[in-house]
Order: sequence, then structure tokens, then C-alpha cells
Amino acid sequence: MTTLKELAELRSAGEVVWENRRYEATYVVDAPGVRQELGEGIPVLHLGQVEAIDAVRQAFPNVRWTVVALTCPRDVAERRIVQRQTGDSWARLRAWDETESITTVNLTIDTSETPPVSAAKLINQVVRRRDASAV
Repeated sequence: MTTLKELAELRSAGEVVWENRRYEATYVVDAPGVRQELGEGIPVLHLGQVEAIDAVRQAFPNVRWTVVALTCPRDVAERRIVQRQTGDSWARLRAWDETESITTVNLTIDTSETPPVSAAKLINQVVRRRDASAV
């Protein structure tokens, strides 16, 4: 979360890696935030667009990113969206329908079949395996 002034400063400094406006909100990946997270550990970025993933990879070319596609059937997504009661279910379903599949992934998890704890373990295994192969 940030202010409009801080966002304008990030934009003018060329520090916005990716920006998307949806659901009456602006979503931003900012370079200083990613750099800070990289210094503290393994950043987790929630990105649903292929262009966003590409932008992050281009902005940080020396980082070996692990890309995980979280997916589920549309009816499950619709049920989850409605249960959130955000008041804009139609817009979120339209975005779901318009979202391009991410094909350059290290792991795909169907969240309708895999509980969160199991998903976290799978992701950890992939990250550790990739770290071991980089040595």
C-alpha cells in the first residue's frame, strides 16, 4: 500500500516495473520493493499476466525466478470470487476469462485439488531443487 504521491515519485524515477489497473485499484511491482525483498530472502510476487512476469524477469535479469502457476477450474474460481463478496464478481470473472495461461512455469498447482500446505511444500521442493542444480 502506498500513496498517490509516492506512486508518482516511483513512476518519475523509473522504478515501476509493472503496473496494472483493475477492480478500481492500481497494482504495482516497484523495483525498490523487489530489491528489498531480494535482500531479505525470497520474494513472492502475485502476478497473473504473462507481461508482468516478463517485466519482472527483464528488470531483474540476474535473479533465477521460480514461476508457479496457480490454477483451478472456472466454476471453482467463480464460487471463490462470489464468496469473497467484493461486489464486482462480474469484473473478476471477466478478468479470469481474459487471463492468458502462463506457459513458462516451473510448477503448476491446481488449487482445487491441492491444499495450501501441500502447495507450499511443492513450491519449496521446486525452489530447493533449482537452488541445488545452480551450484
